[in-house]
Amino acid sequence: MRTASFIVIAALAGFVGGNLLQLPELVDKVGGRFAEKKSEPADFWSTPAIAGYGKIHYVNTPDYNPANTPGLSNKIVFQINRSEGDIHQPNLGLERVARVTNLYYAAGVPLNQLNFVVSINSDAVPAALNNQQFHKAYGIDNPNLELIDKLKKAGVKVTICDQSVAFHQLERNWIDSRVTHTLSSGTTVATLQNEGYAFLML
Repeated sequence: MRTASFIVIAALAGFVGGNLLQLPELVDKVGGRFAEKKSEPADFWSTPAIAGYGKIHYVNTPDYNPANTPGLSNKIVFQINRSEGDIHQPNLGLERVARVTNLYYAAGVPLNQLNFVVSINSDAVPAALNNQQFHKAYGIDNPNLELIDKLKKAGVKVTICDQSVAFHQLERNWIDSRVTHTLSSGTTVATLQNEGYAFLML
């Protein structure tokens, strides 16, 4: 009886796993049916706050618009823990932070009213390396630093988890100077949530 149960569980796991592996292809098939042969005007996409990053298609809708809700603190802590996308391009998590920043700004919230903190940890740590160390590891300058610089100039604070730095056997001074060191990502997120920050995992 127990053997039969294991067989059923294994079969289900194989079915689910197989379908998950096919998910990108399914998304491409569905997206392709709706997006092909569609022309977009030149100004369809924009990057109003973080030039060149986190492109948005802004639509002025009143519902859940941060600019239309009085008393909002606009406090968000973003946690990035994956090294996503092409290593030659900025981390997709940082691109998403830029996208949220662009959306808030396009909606009418001034940059000086945004309280955004990025917490980089785990496998995303290489995104915060200085050019010298990134070049040693990957043979190119760090493509994330320009985006980090633009986020910082827009008032977004970018931080690094020193537990992750230690776990990956990196030196603290290998992290770019534009990035703020913190005890850990977990304590950063928990502290900010206790201060009323919304939490977005990217």
